[in-house]
Amino acid sequence: RGRATPAGLVDPHRTMSAMAMATSAPAATLRVPPPRHARPAIARPTVRVQARSGGSPATRVGASPATRSRLASRPLPRSVIARAEETVGDKVVNASGSAEEEAAGLAAVRAALDKSEGCPPVDDETVVWFLRDRRMDAAAAAEKLEQFLRWRRDLGPISESDIEQSLRTNAAYVHPHLDKEGRAVIVVEIQKHILKDRDLAAAQKHAVWAVEKCLTMMEEDARGSGGIYAVWDMRGFSGANADLDLAKFCILDVFRKYYPKRLEQVAAVDSPWAFKPIWAILKPIIGKYSSVVKFCKVQDVLDNFNEGEAPACLTQGEGR
Repeated sequence: RGRATPAGLVDPHRTMSAMAMATSAPAATLRVPPPRHARPAIARPTVRVQARSGGSPATRVGASPATRSRLASRPLPRSVIARAEETVGDKVVNASGSAEEEAAGLAAVRAALDKSEGCPPVDDETVVWFLRDRRMDAAAAAEKLEQFLRWRRDLGPISESDIEQSLRTNAAYVHPHLDKEGRAVIVVEIQKHILKDRDLAAAQKHAVWAVEKCLTMMEEDARGSGGIYAVWDMRGFSGANADLDLAKFCILDVFRKYYPKRLEQVAAVDSPWAFKPIWAILKPIIGKYSSVVKFCKVQDVLDNFNEGEAPACLTQGEGR
């Protein structure tokens, strides 16, 4: 401000002079302080992915010829390969190799299983499926396949009489028709599944029995694709139907560990608000497999079936 005059007034000439000096200051003298809560940039690691047909890592940029030669001769650890496969995208997909790759992989897996004492026998189609699941890594496929074969042998044969109580509820069953894409269908009428009445061991055997029945159906039908389409009729869901233990077993054990890449899609039909907190718990547990669950309407599922072959629960009953 200008200096006050004896009369108590502001001198306008001094005020205008001060303003002119302020506005004429060079811009370079103005300094802006950095943000008080600025964070340092975080360098993200570069992920090197092994080529499917080879065993050498990618060449590092800027490395000397001698270093590149040494790195090229060093195979990438199998744990890294498997970890890369597990995190490849959100969708669960199969990775087929060339005819030569699959033939070589088949021979390598069989050689590994032959060396393992007491390993149960297995057909070529199953070996190739596990090879594709492990992205043509024969060692990883042999390890995972052997775990499945020994687990299935220890579980023993499963007959309908073994799961009679679970079948009687009609809460889950194999649909008699394939869908338009040649997928076998497992239907779950969630309202009929009462948690307090179910026997977990019997329900788990029922799940395995259903998957294997689906595989048999597709083997006997020329249209069979090898994939499974699950239809969850969520109408009438309540807390009495919430079974996280069985859901985790079906998705993480059955479809990830023992029958990998078989589950192509889950159609959650007319899911009510009551299911939201259950899904909030289940989704992070099943990880990338949550991407196969699609919340949809009845018509979305009906469109996947030929006329007269859709599950009856979707076309009959209250609200249908």
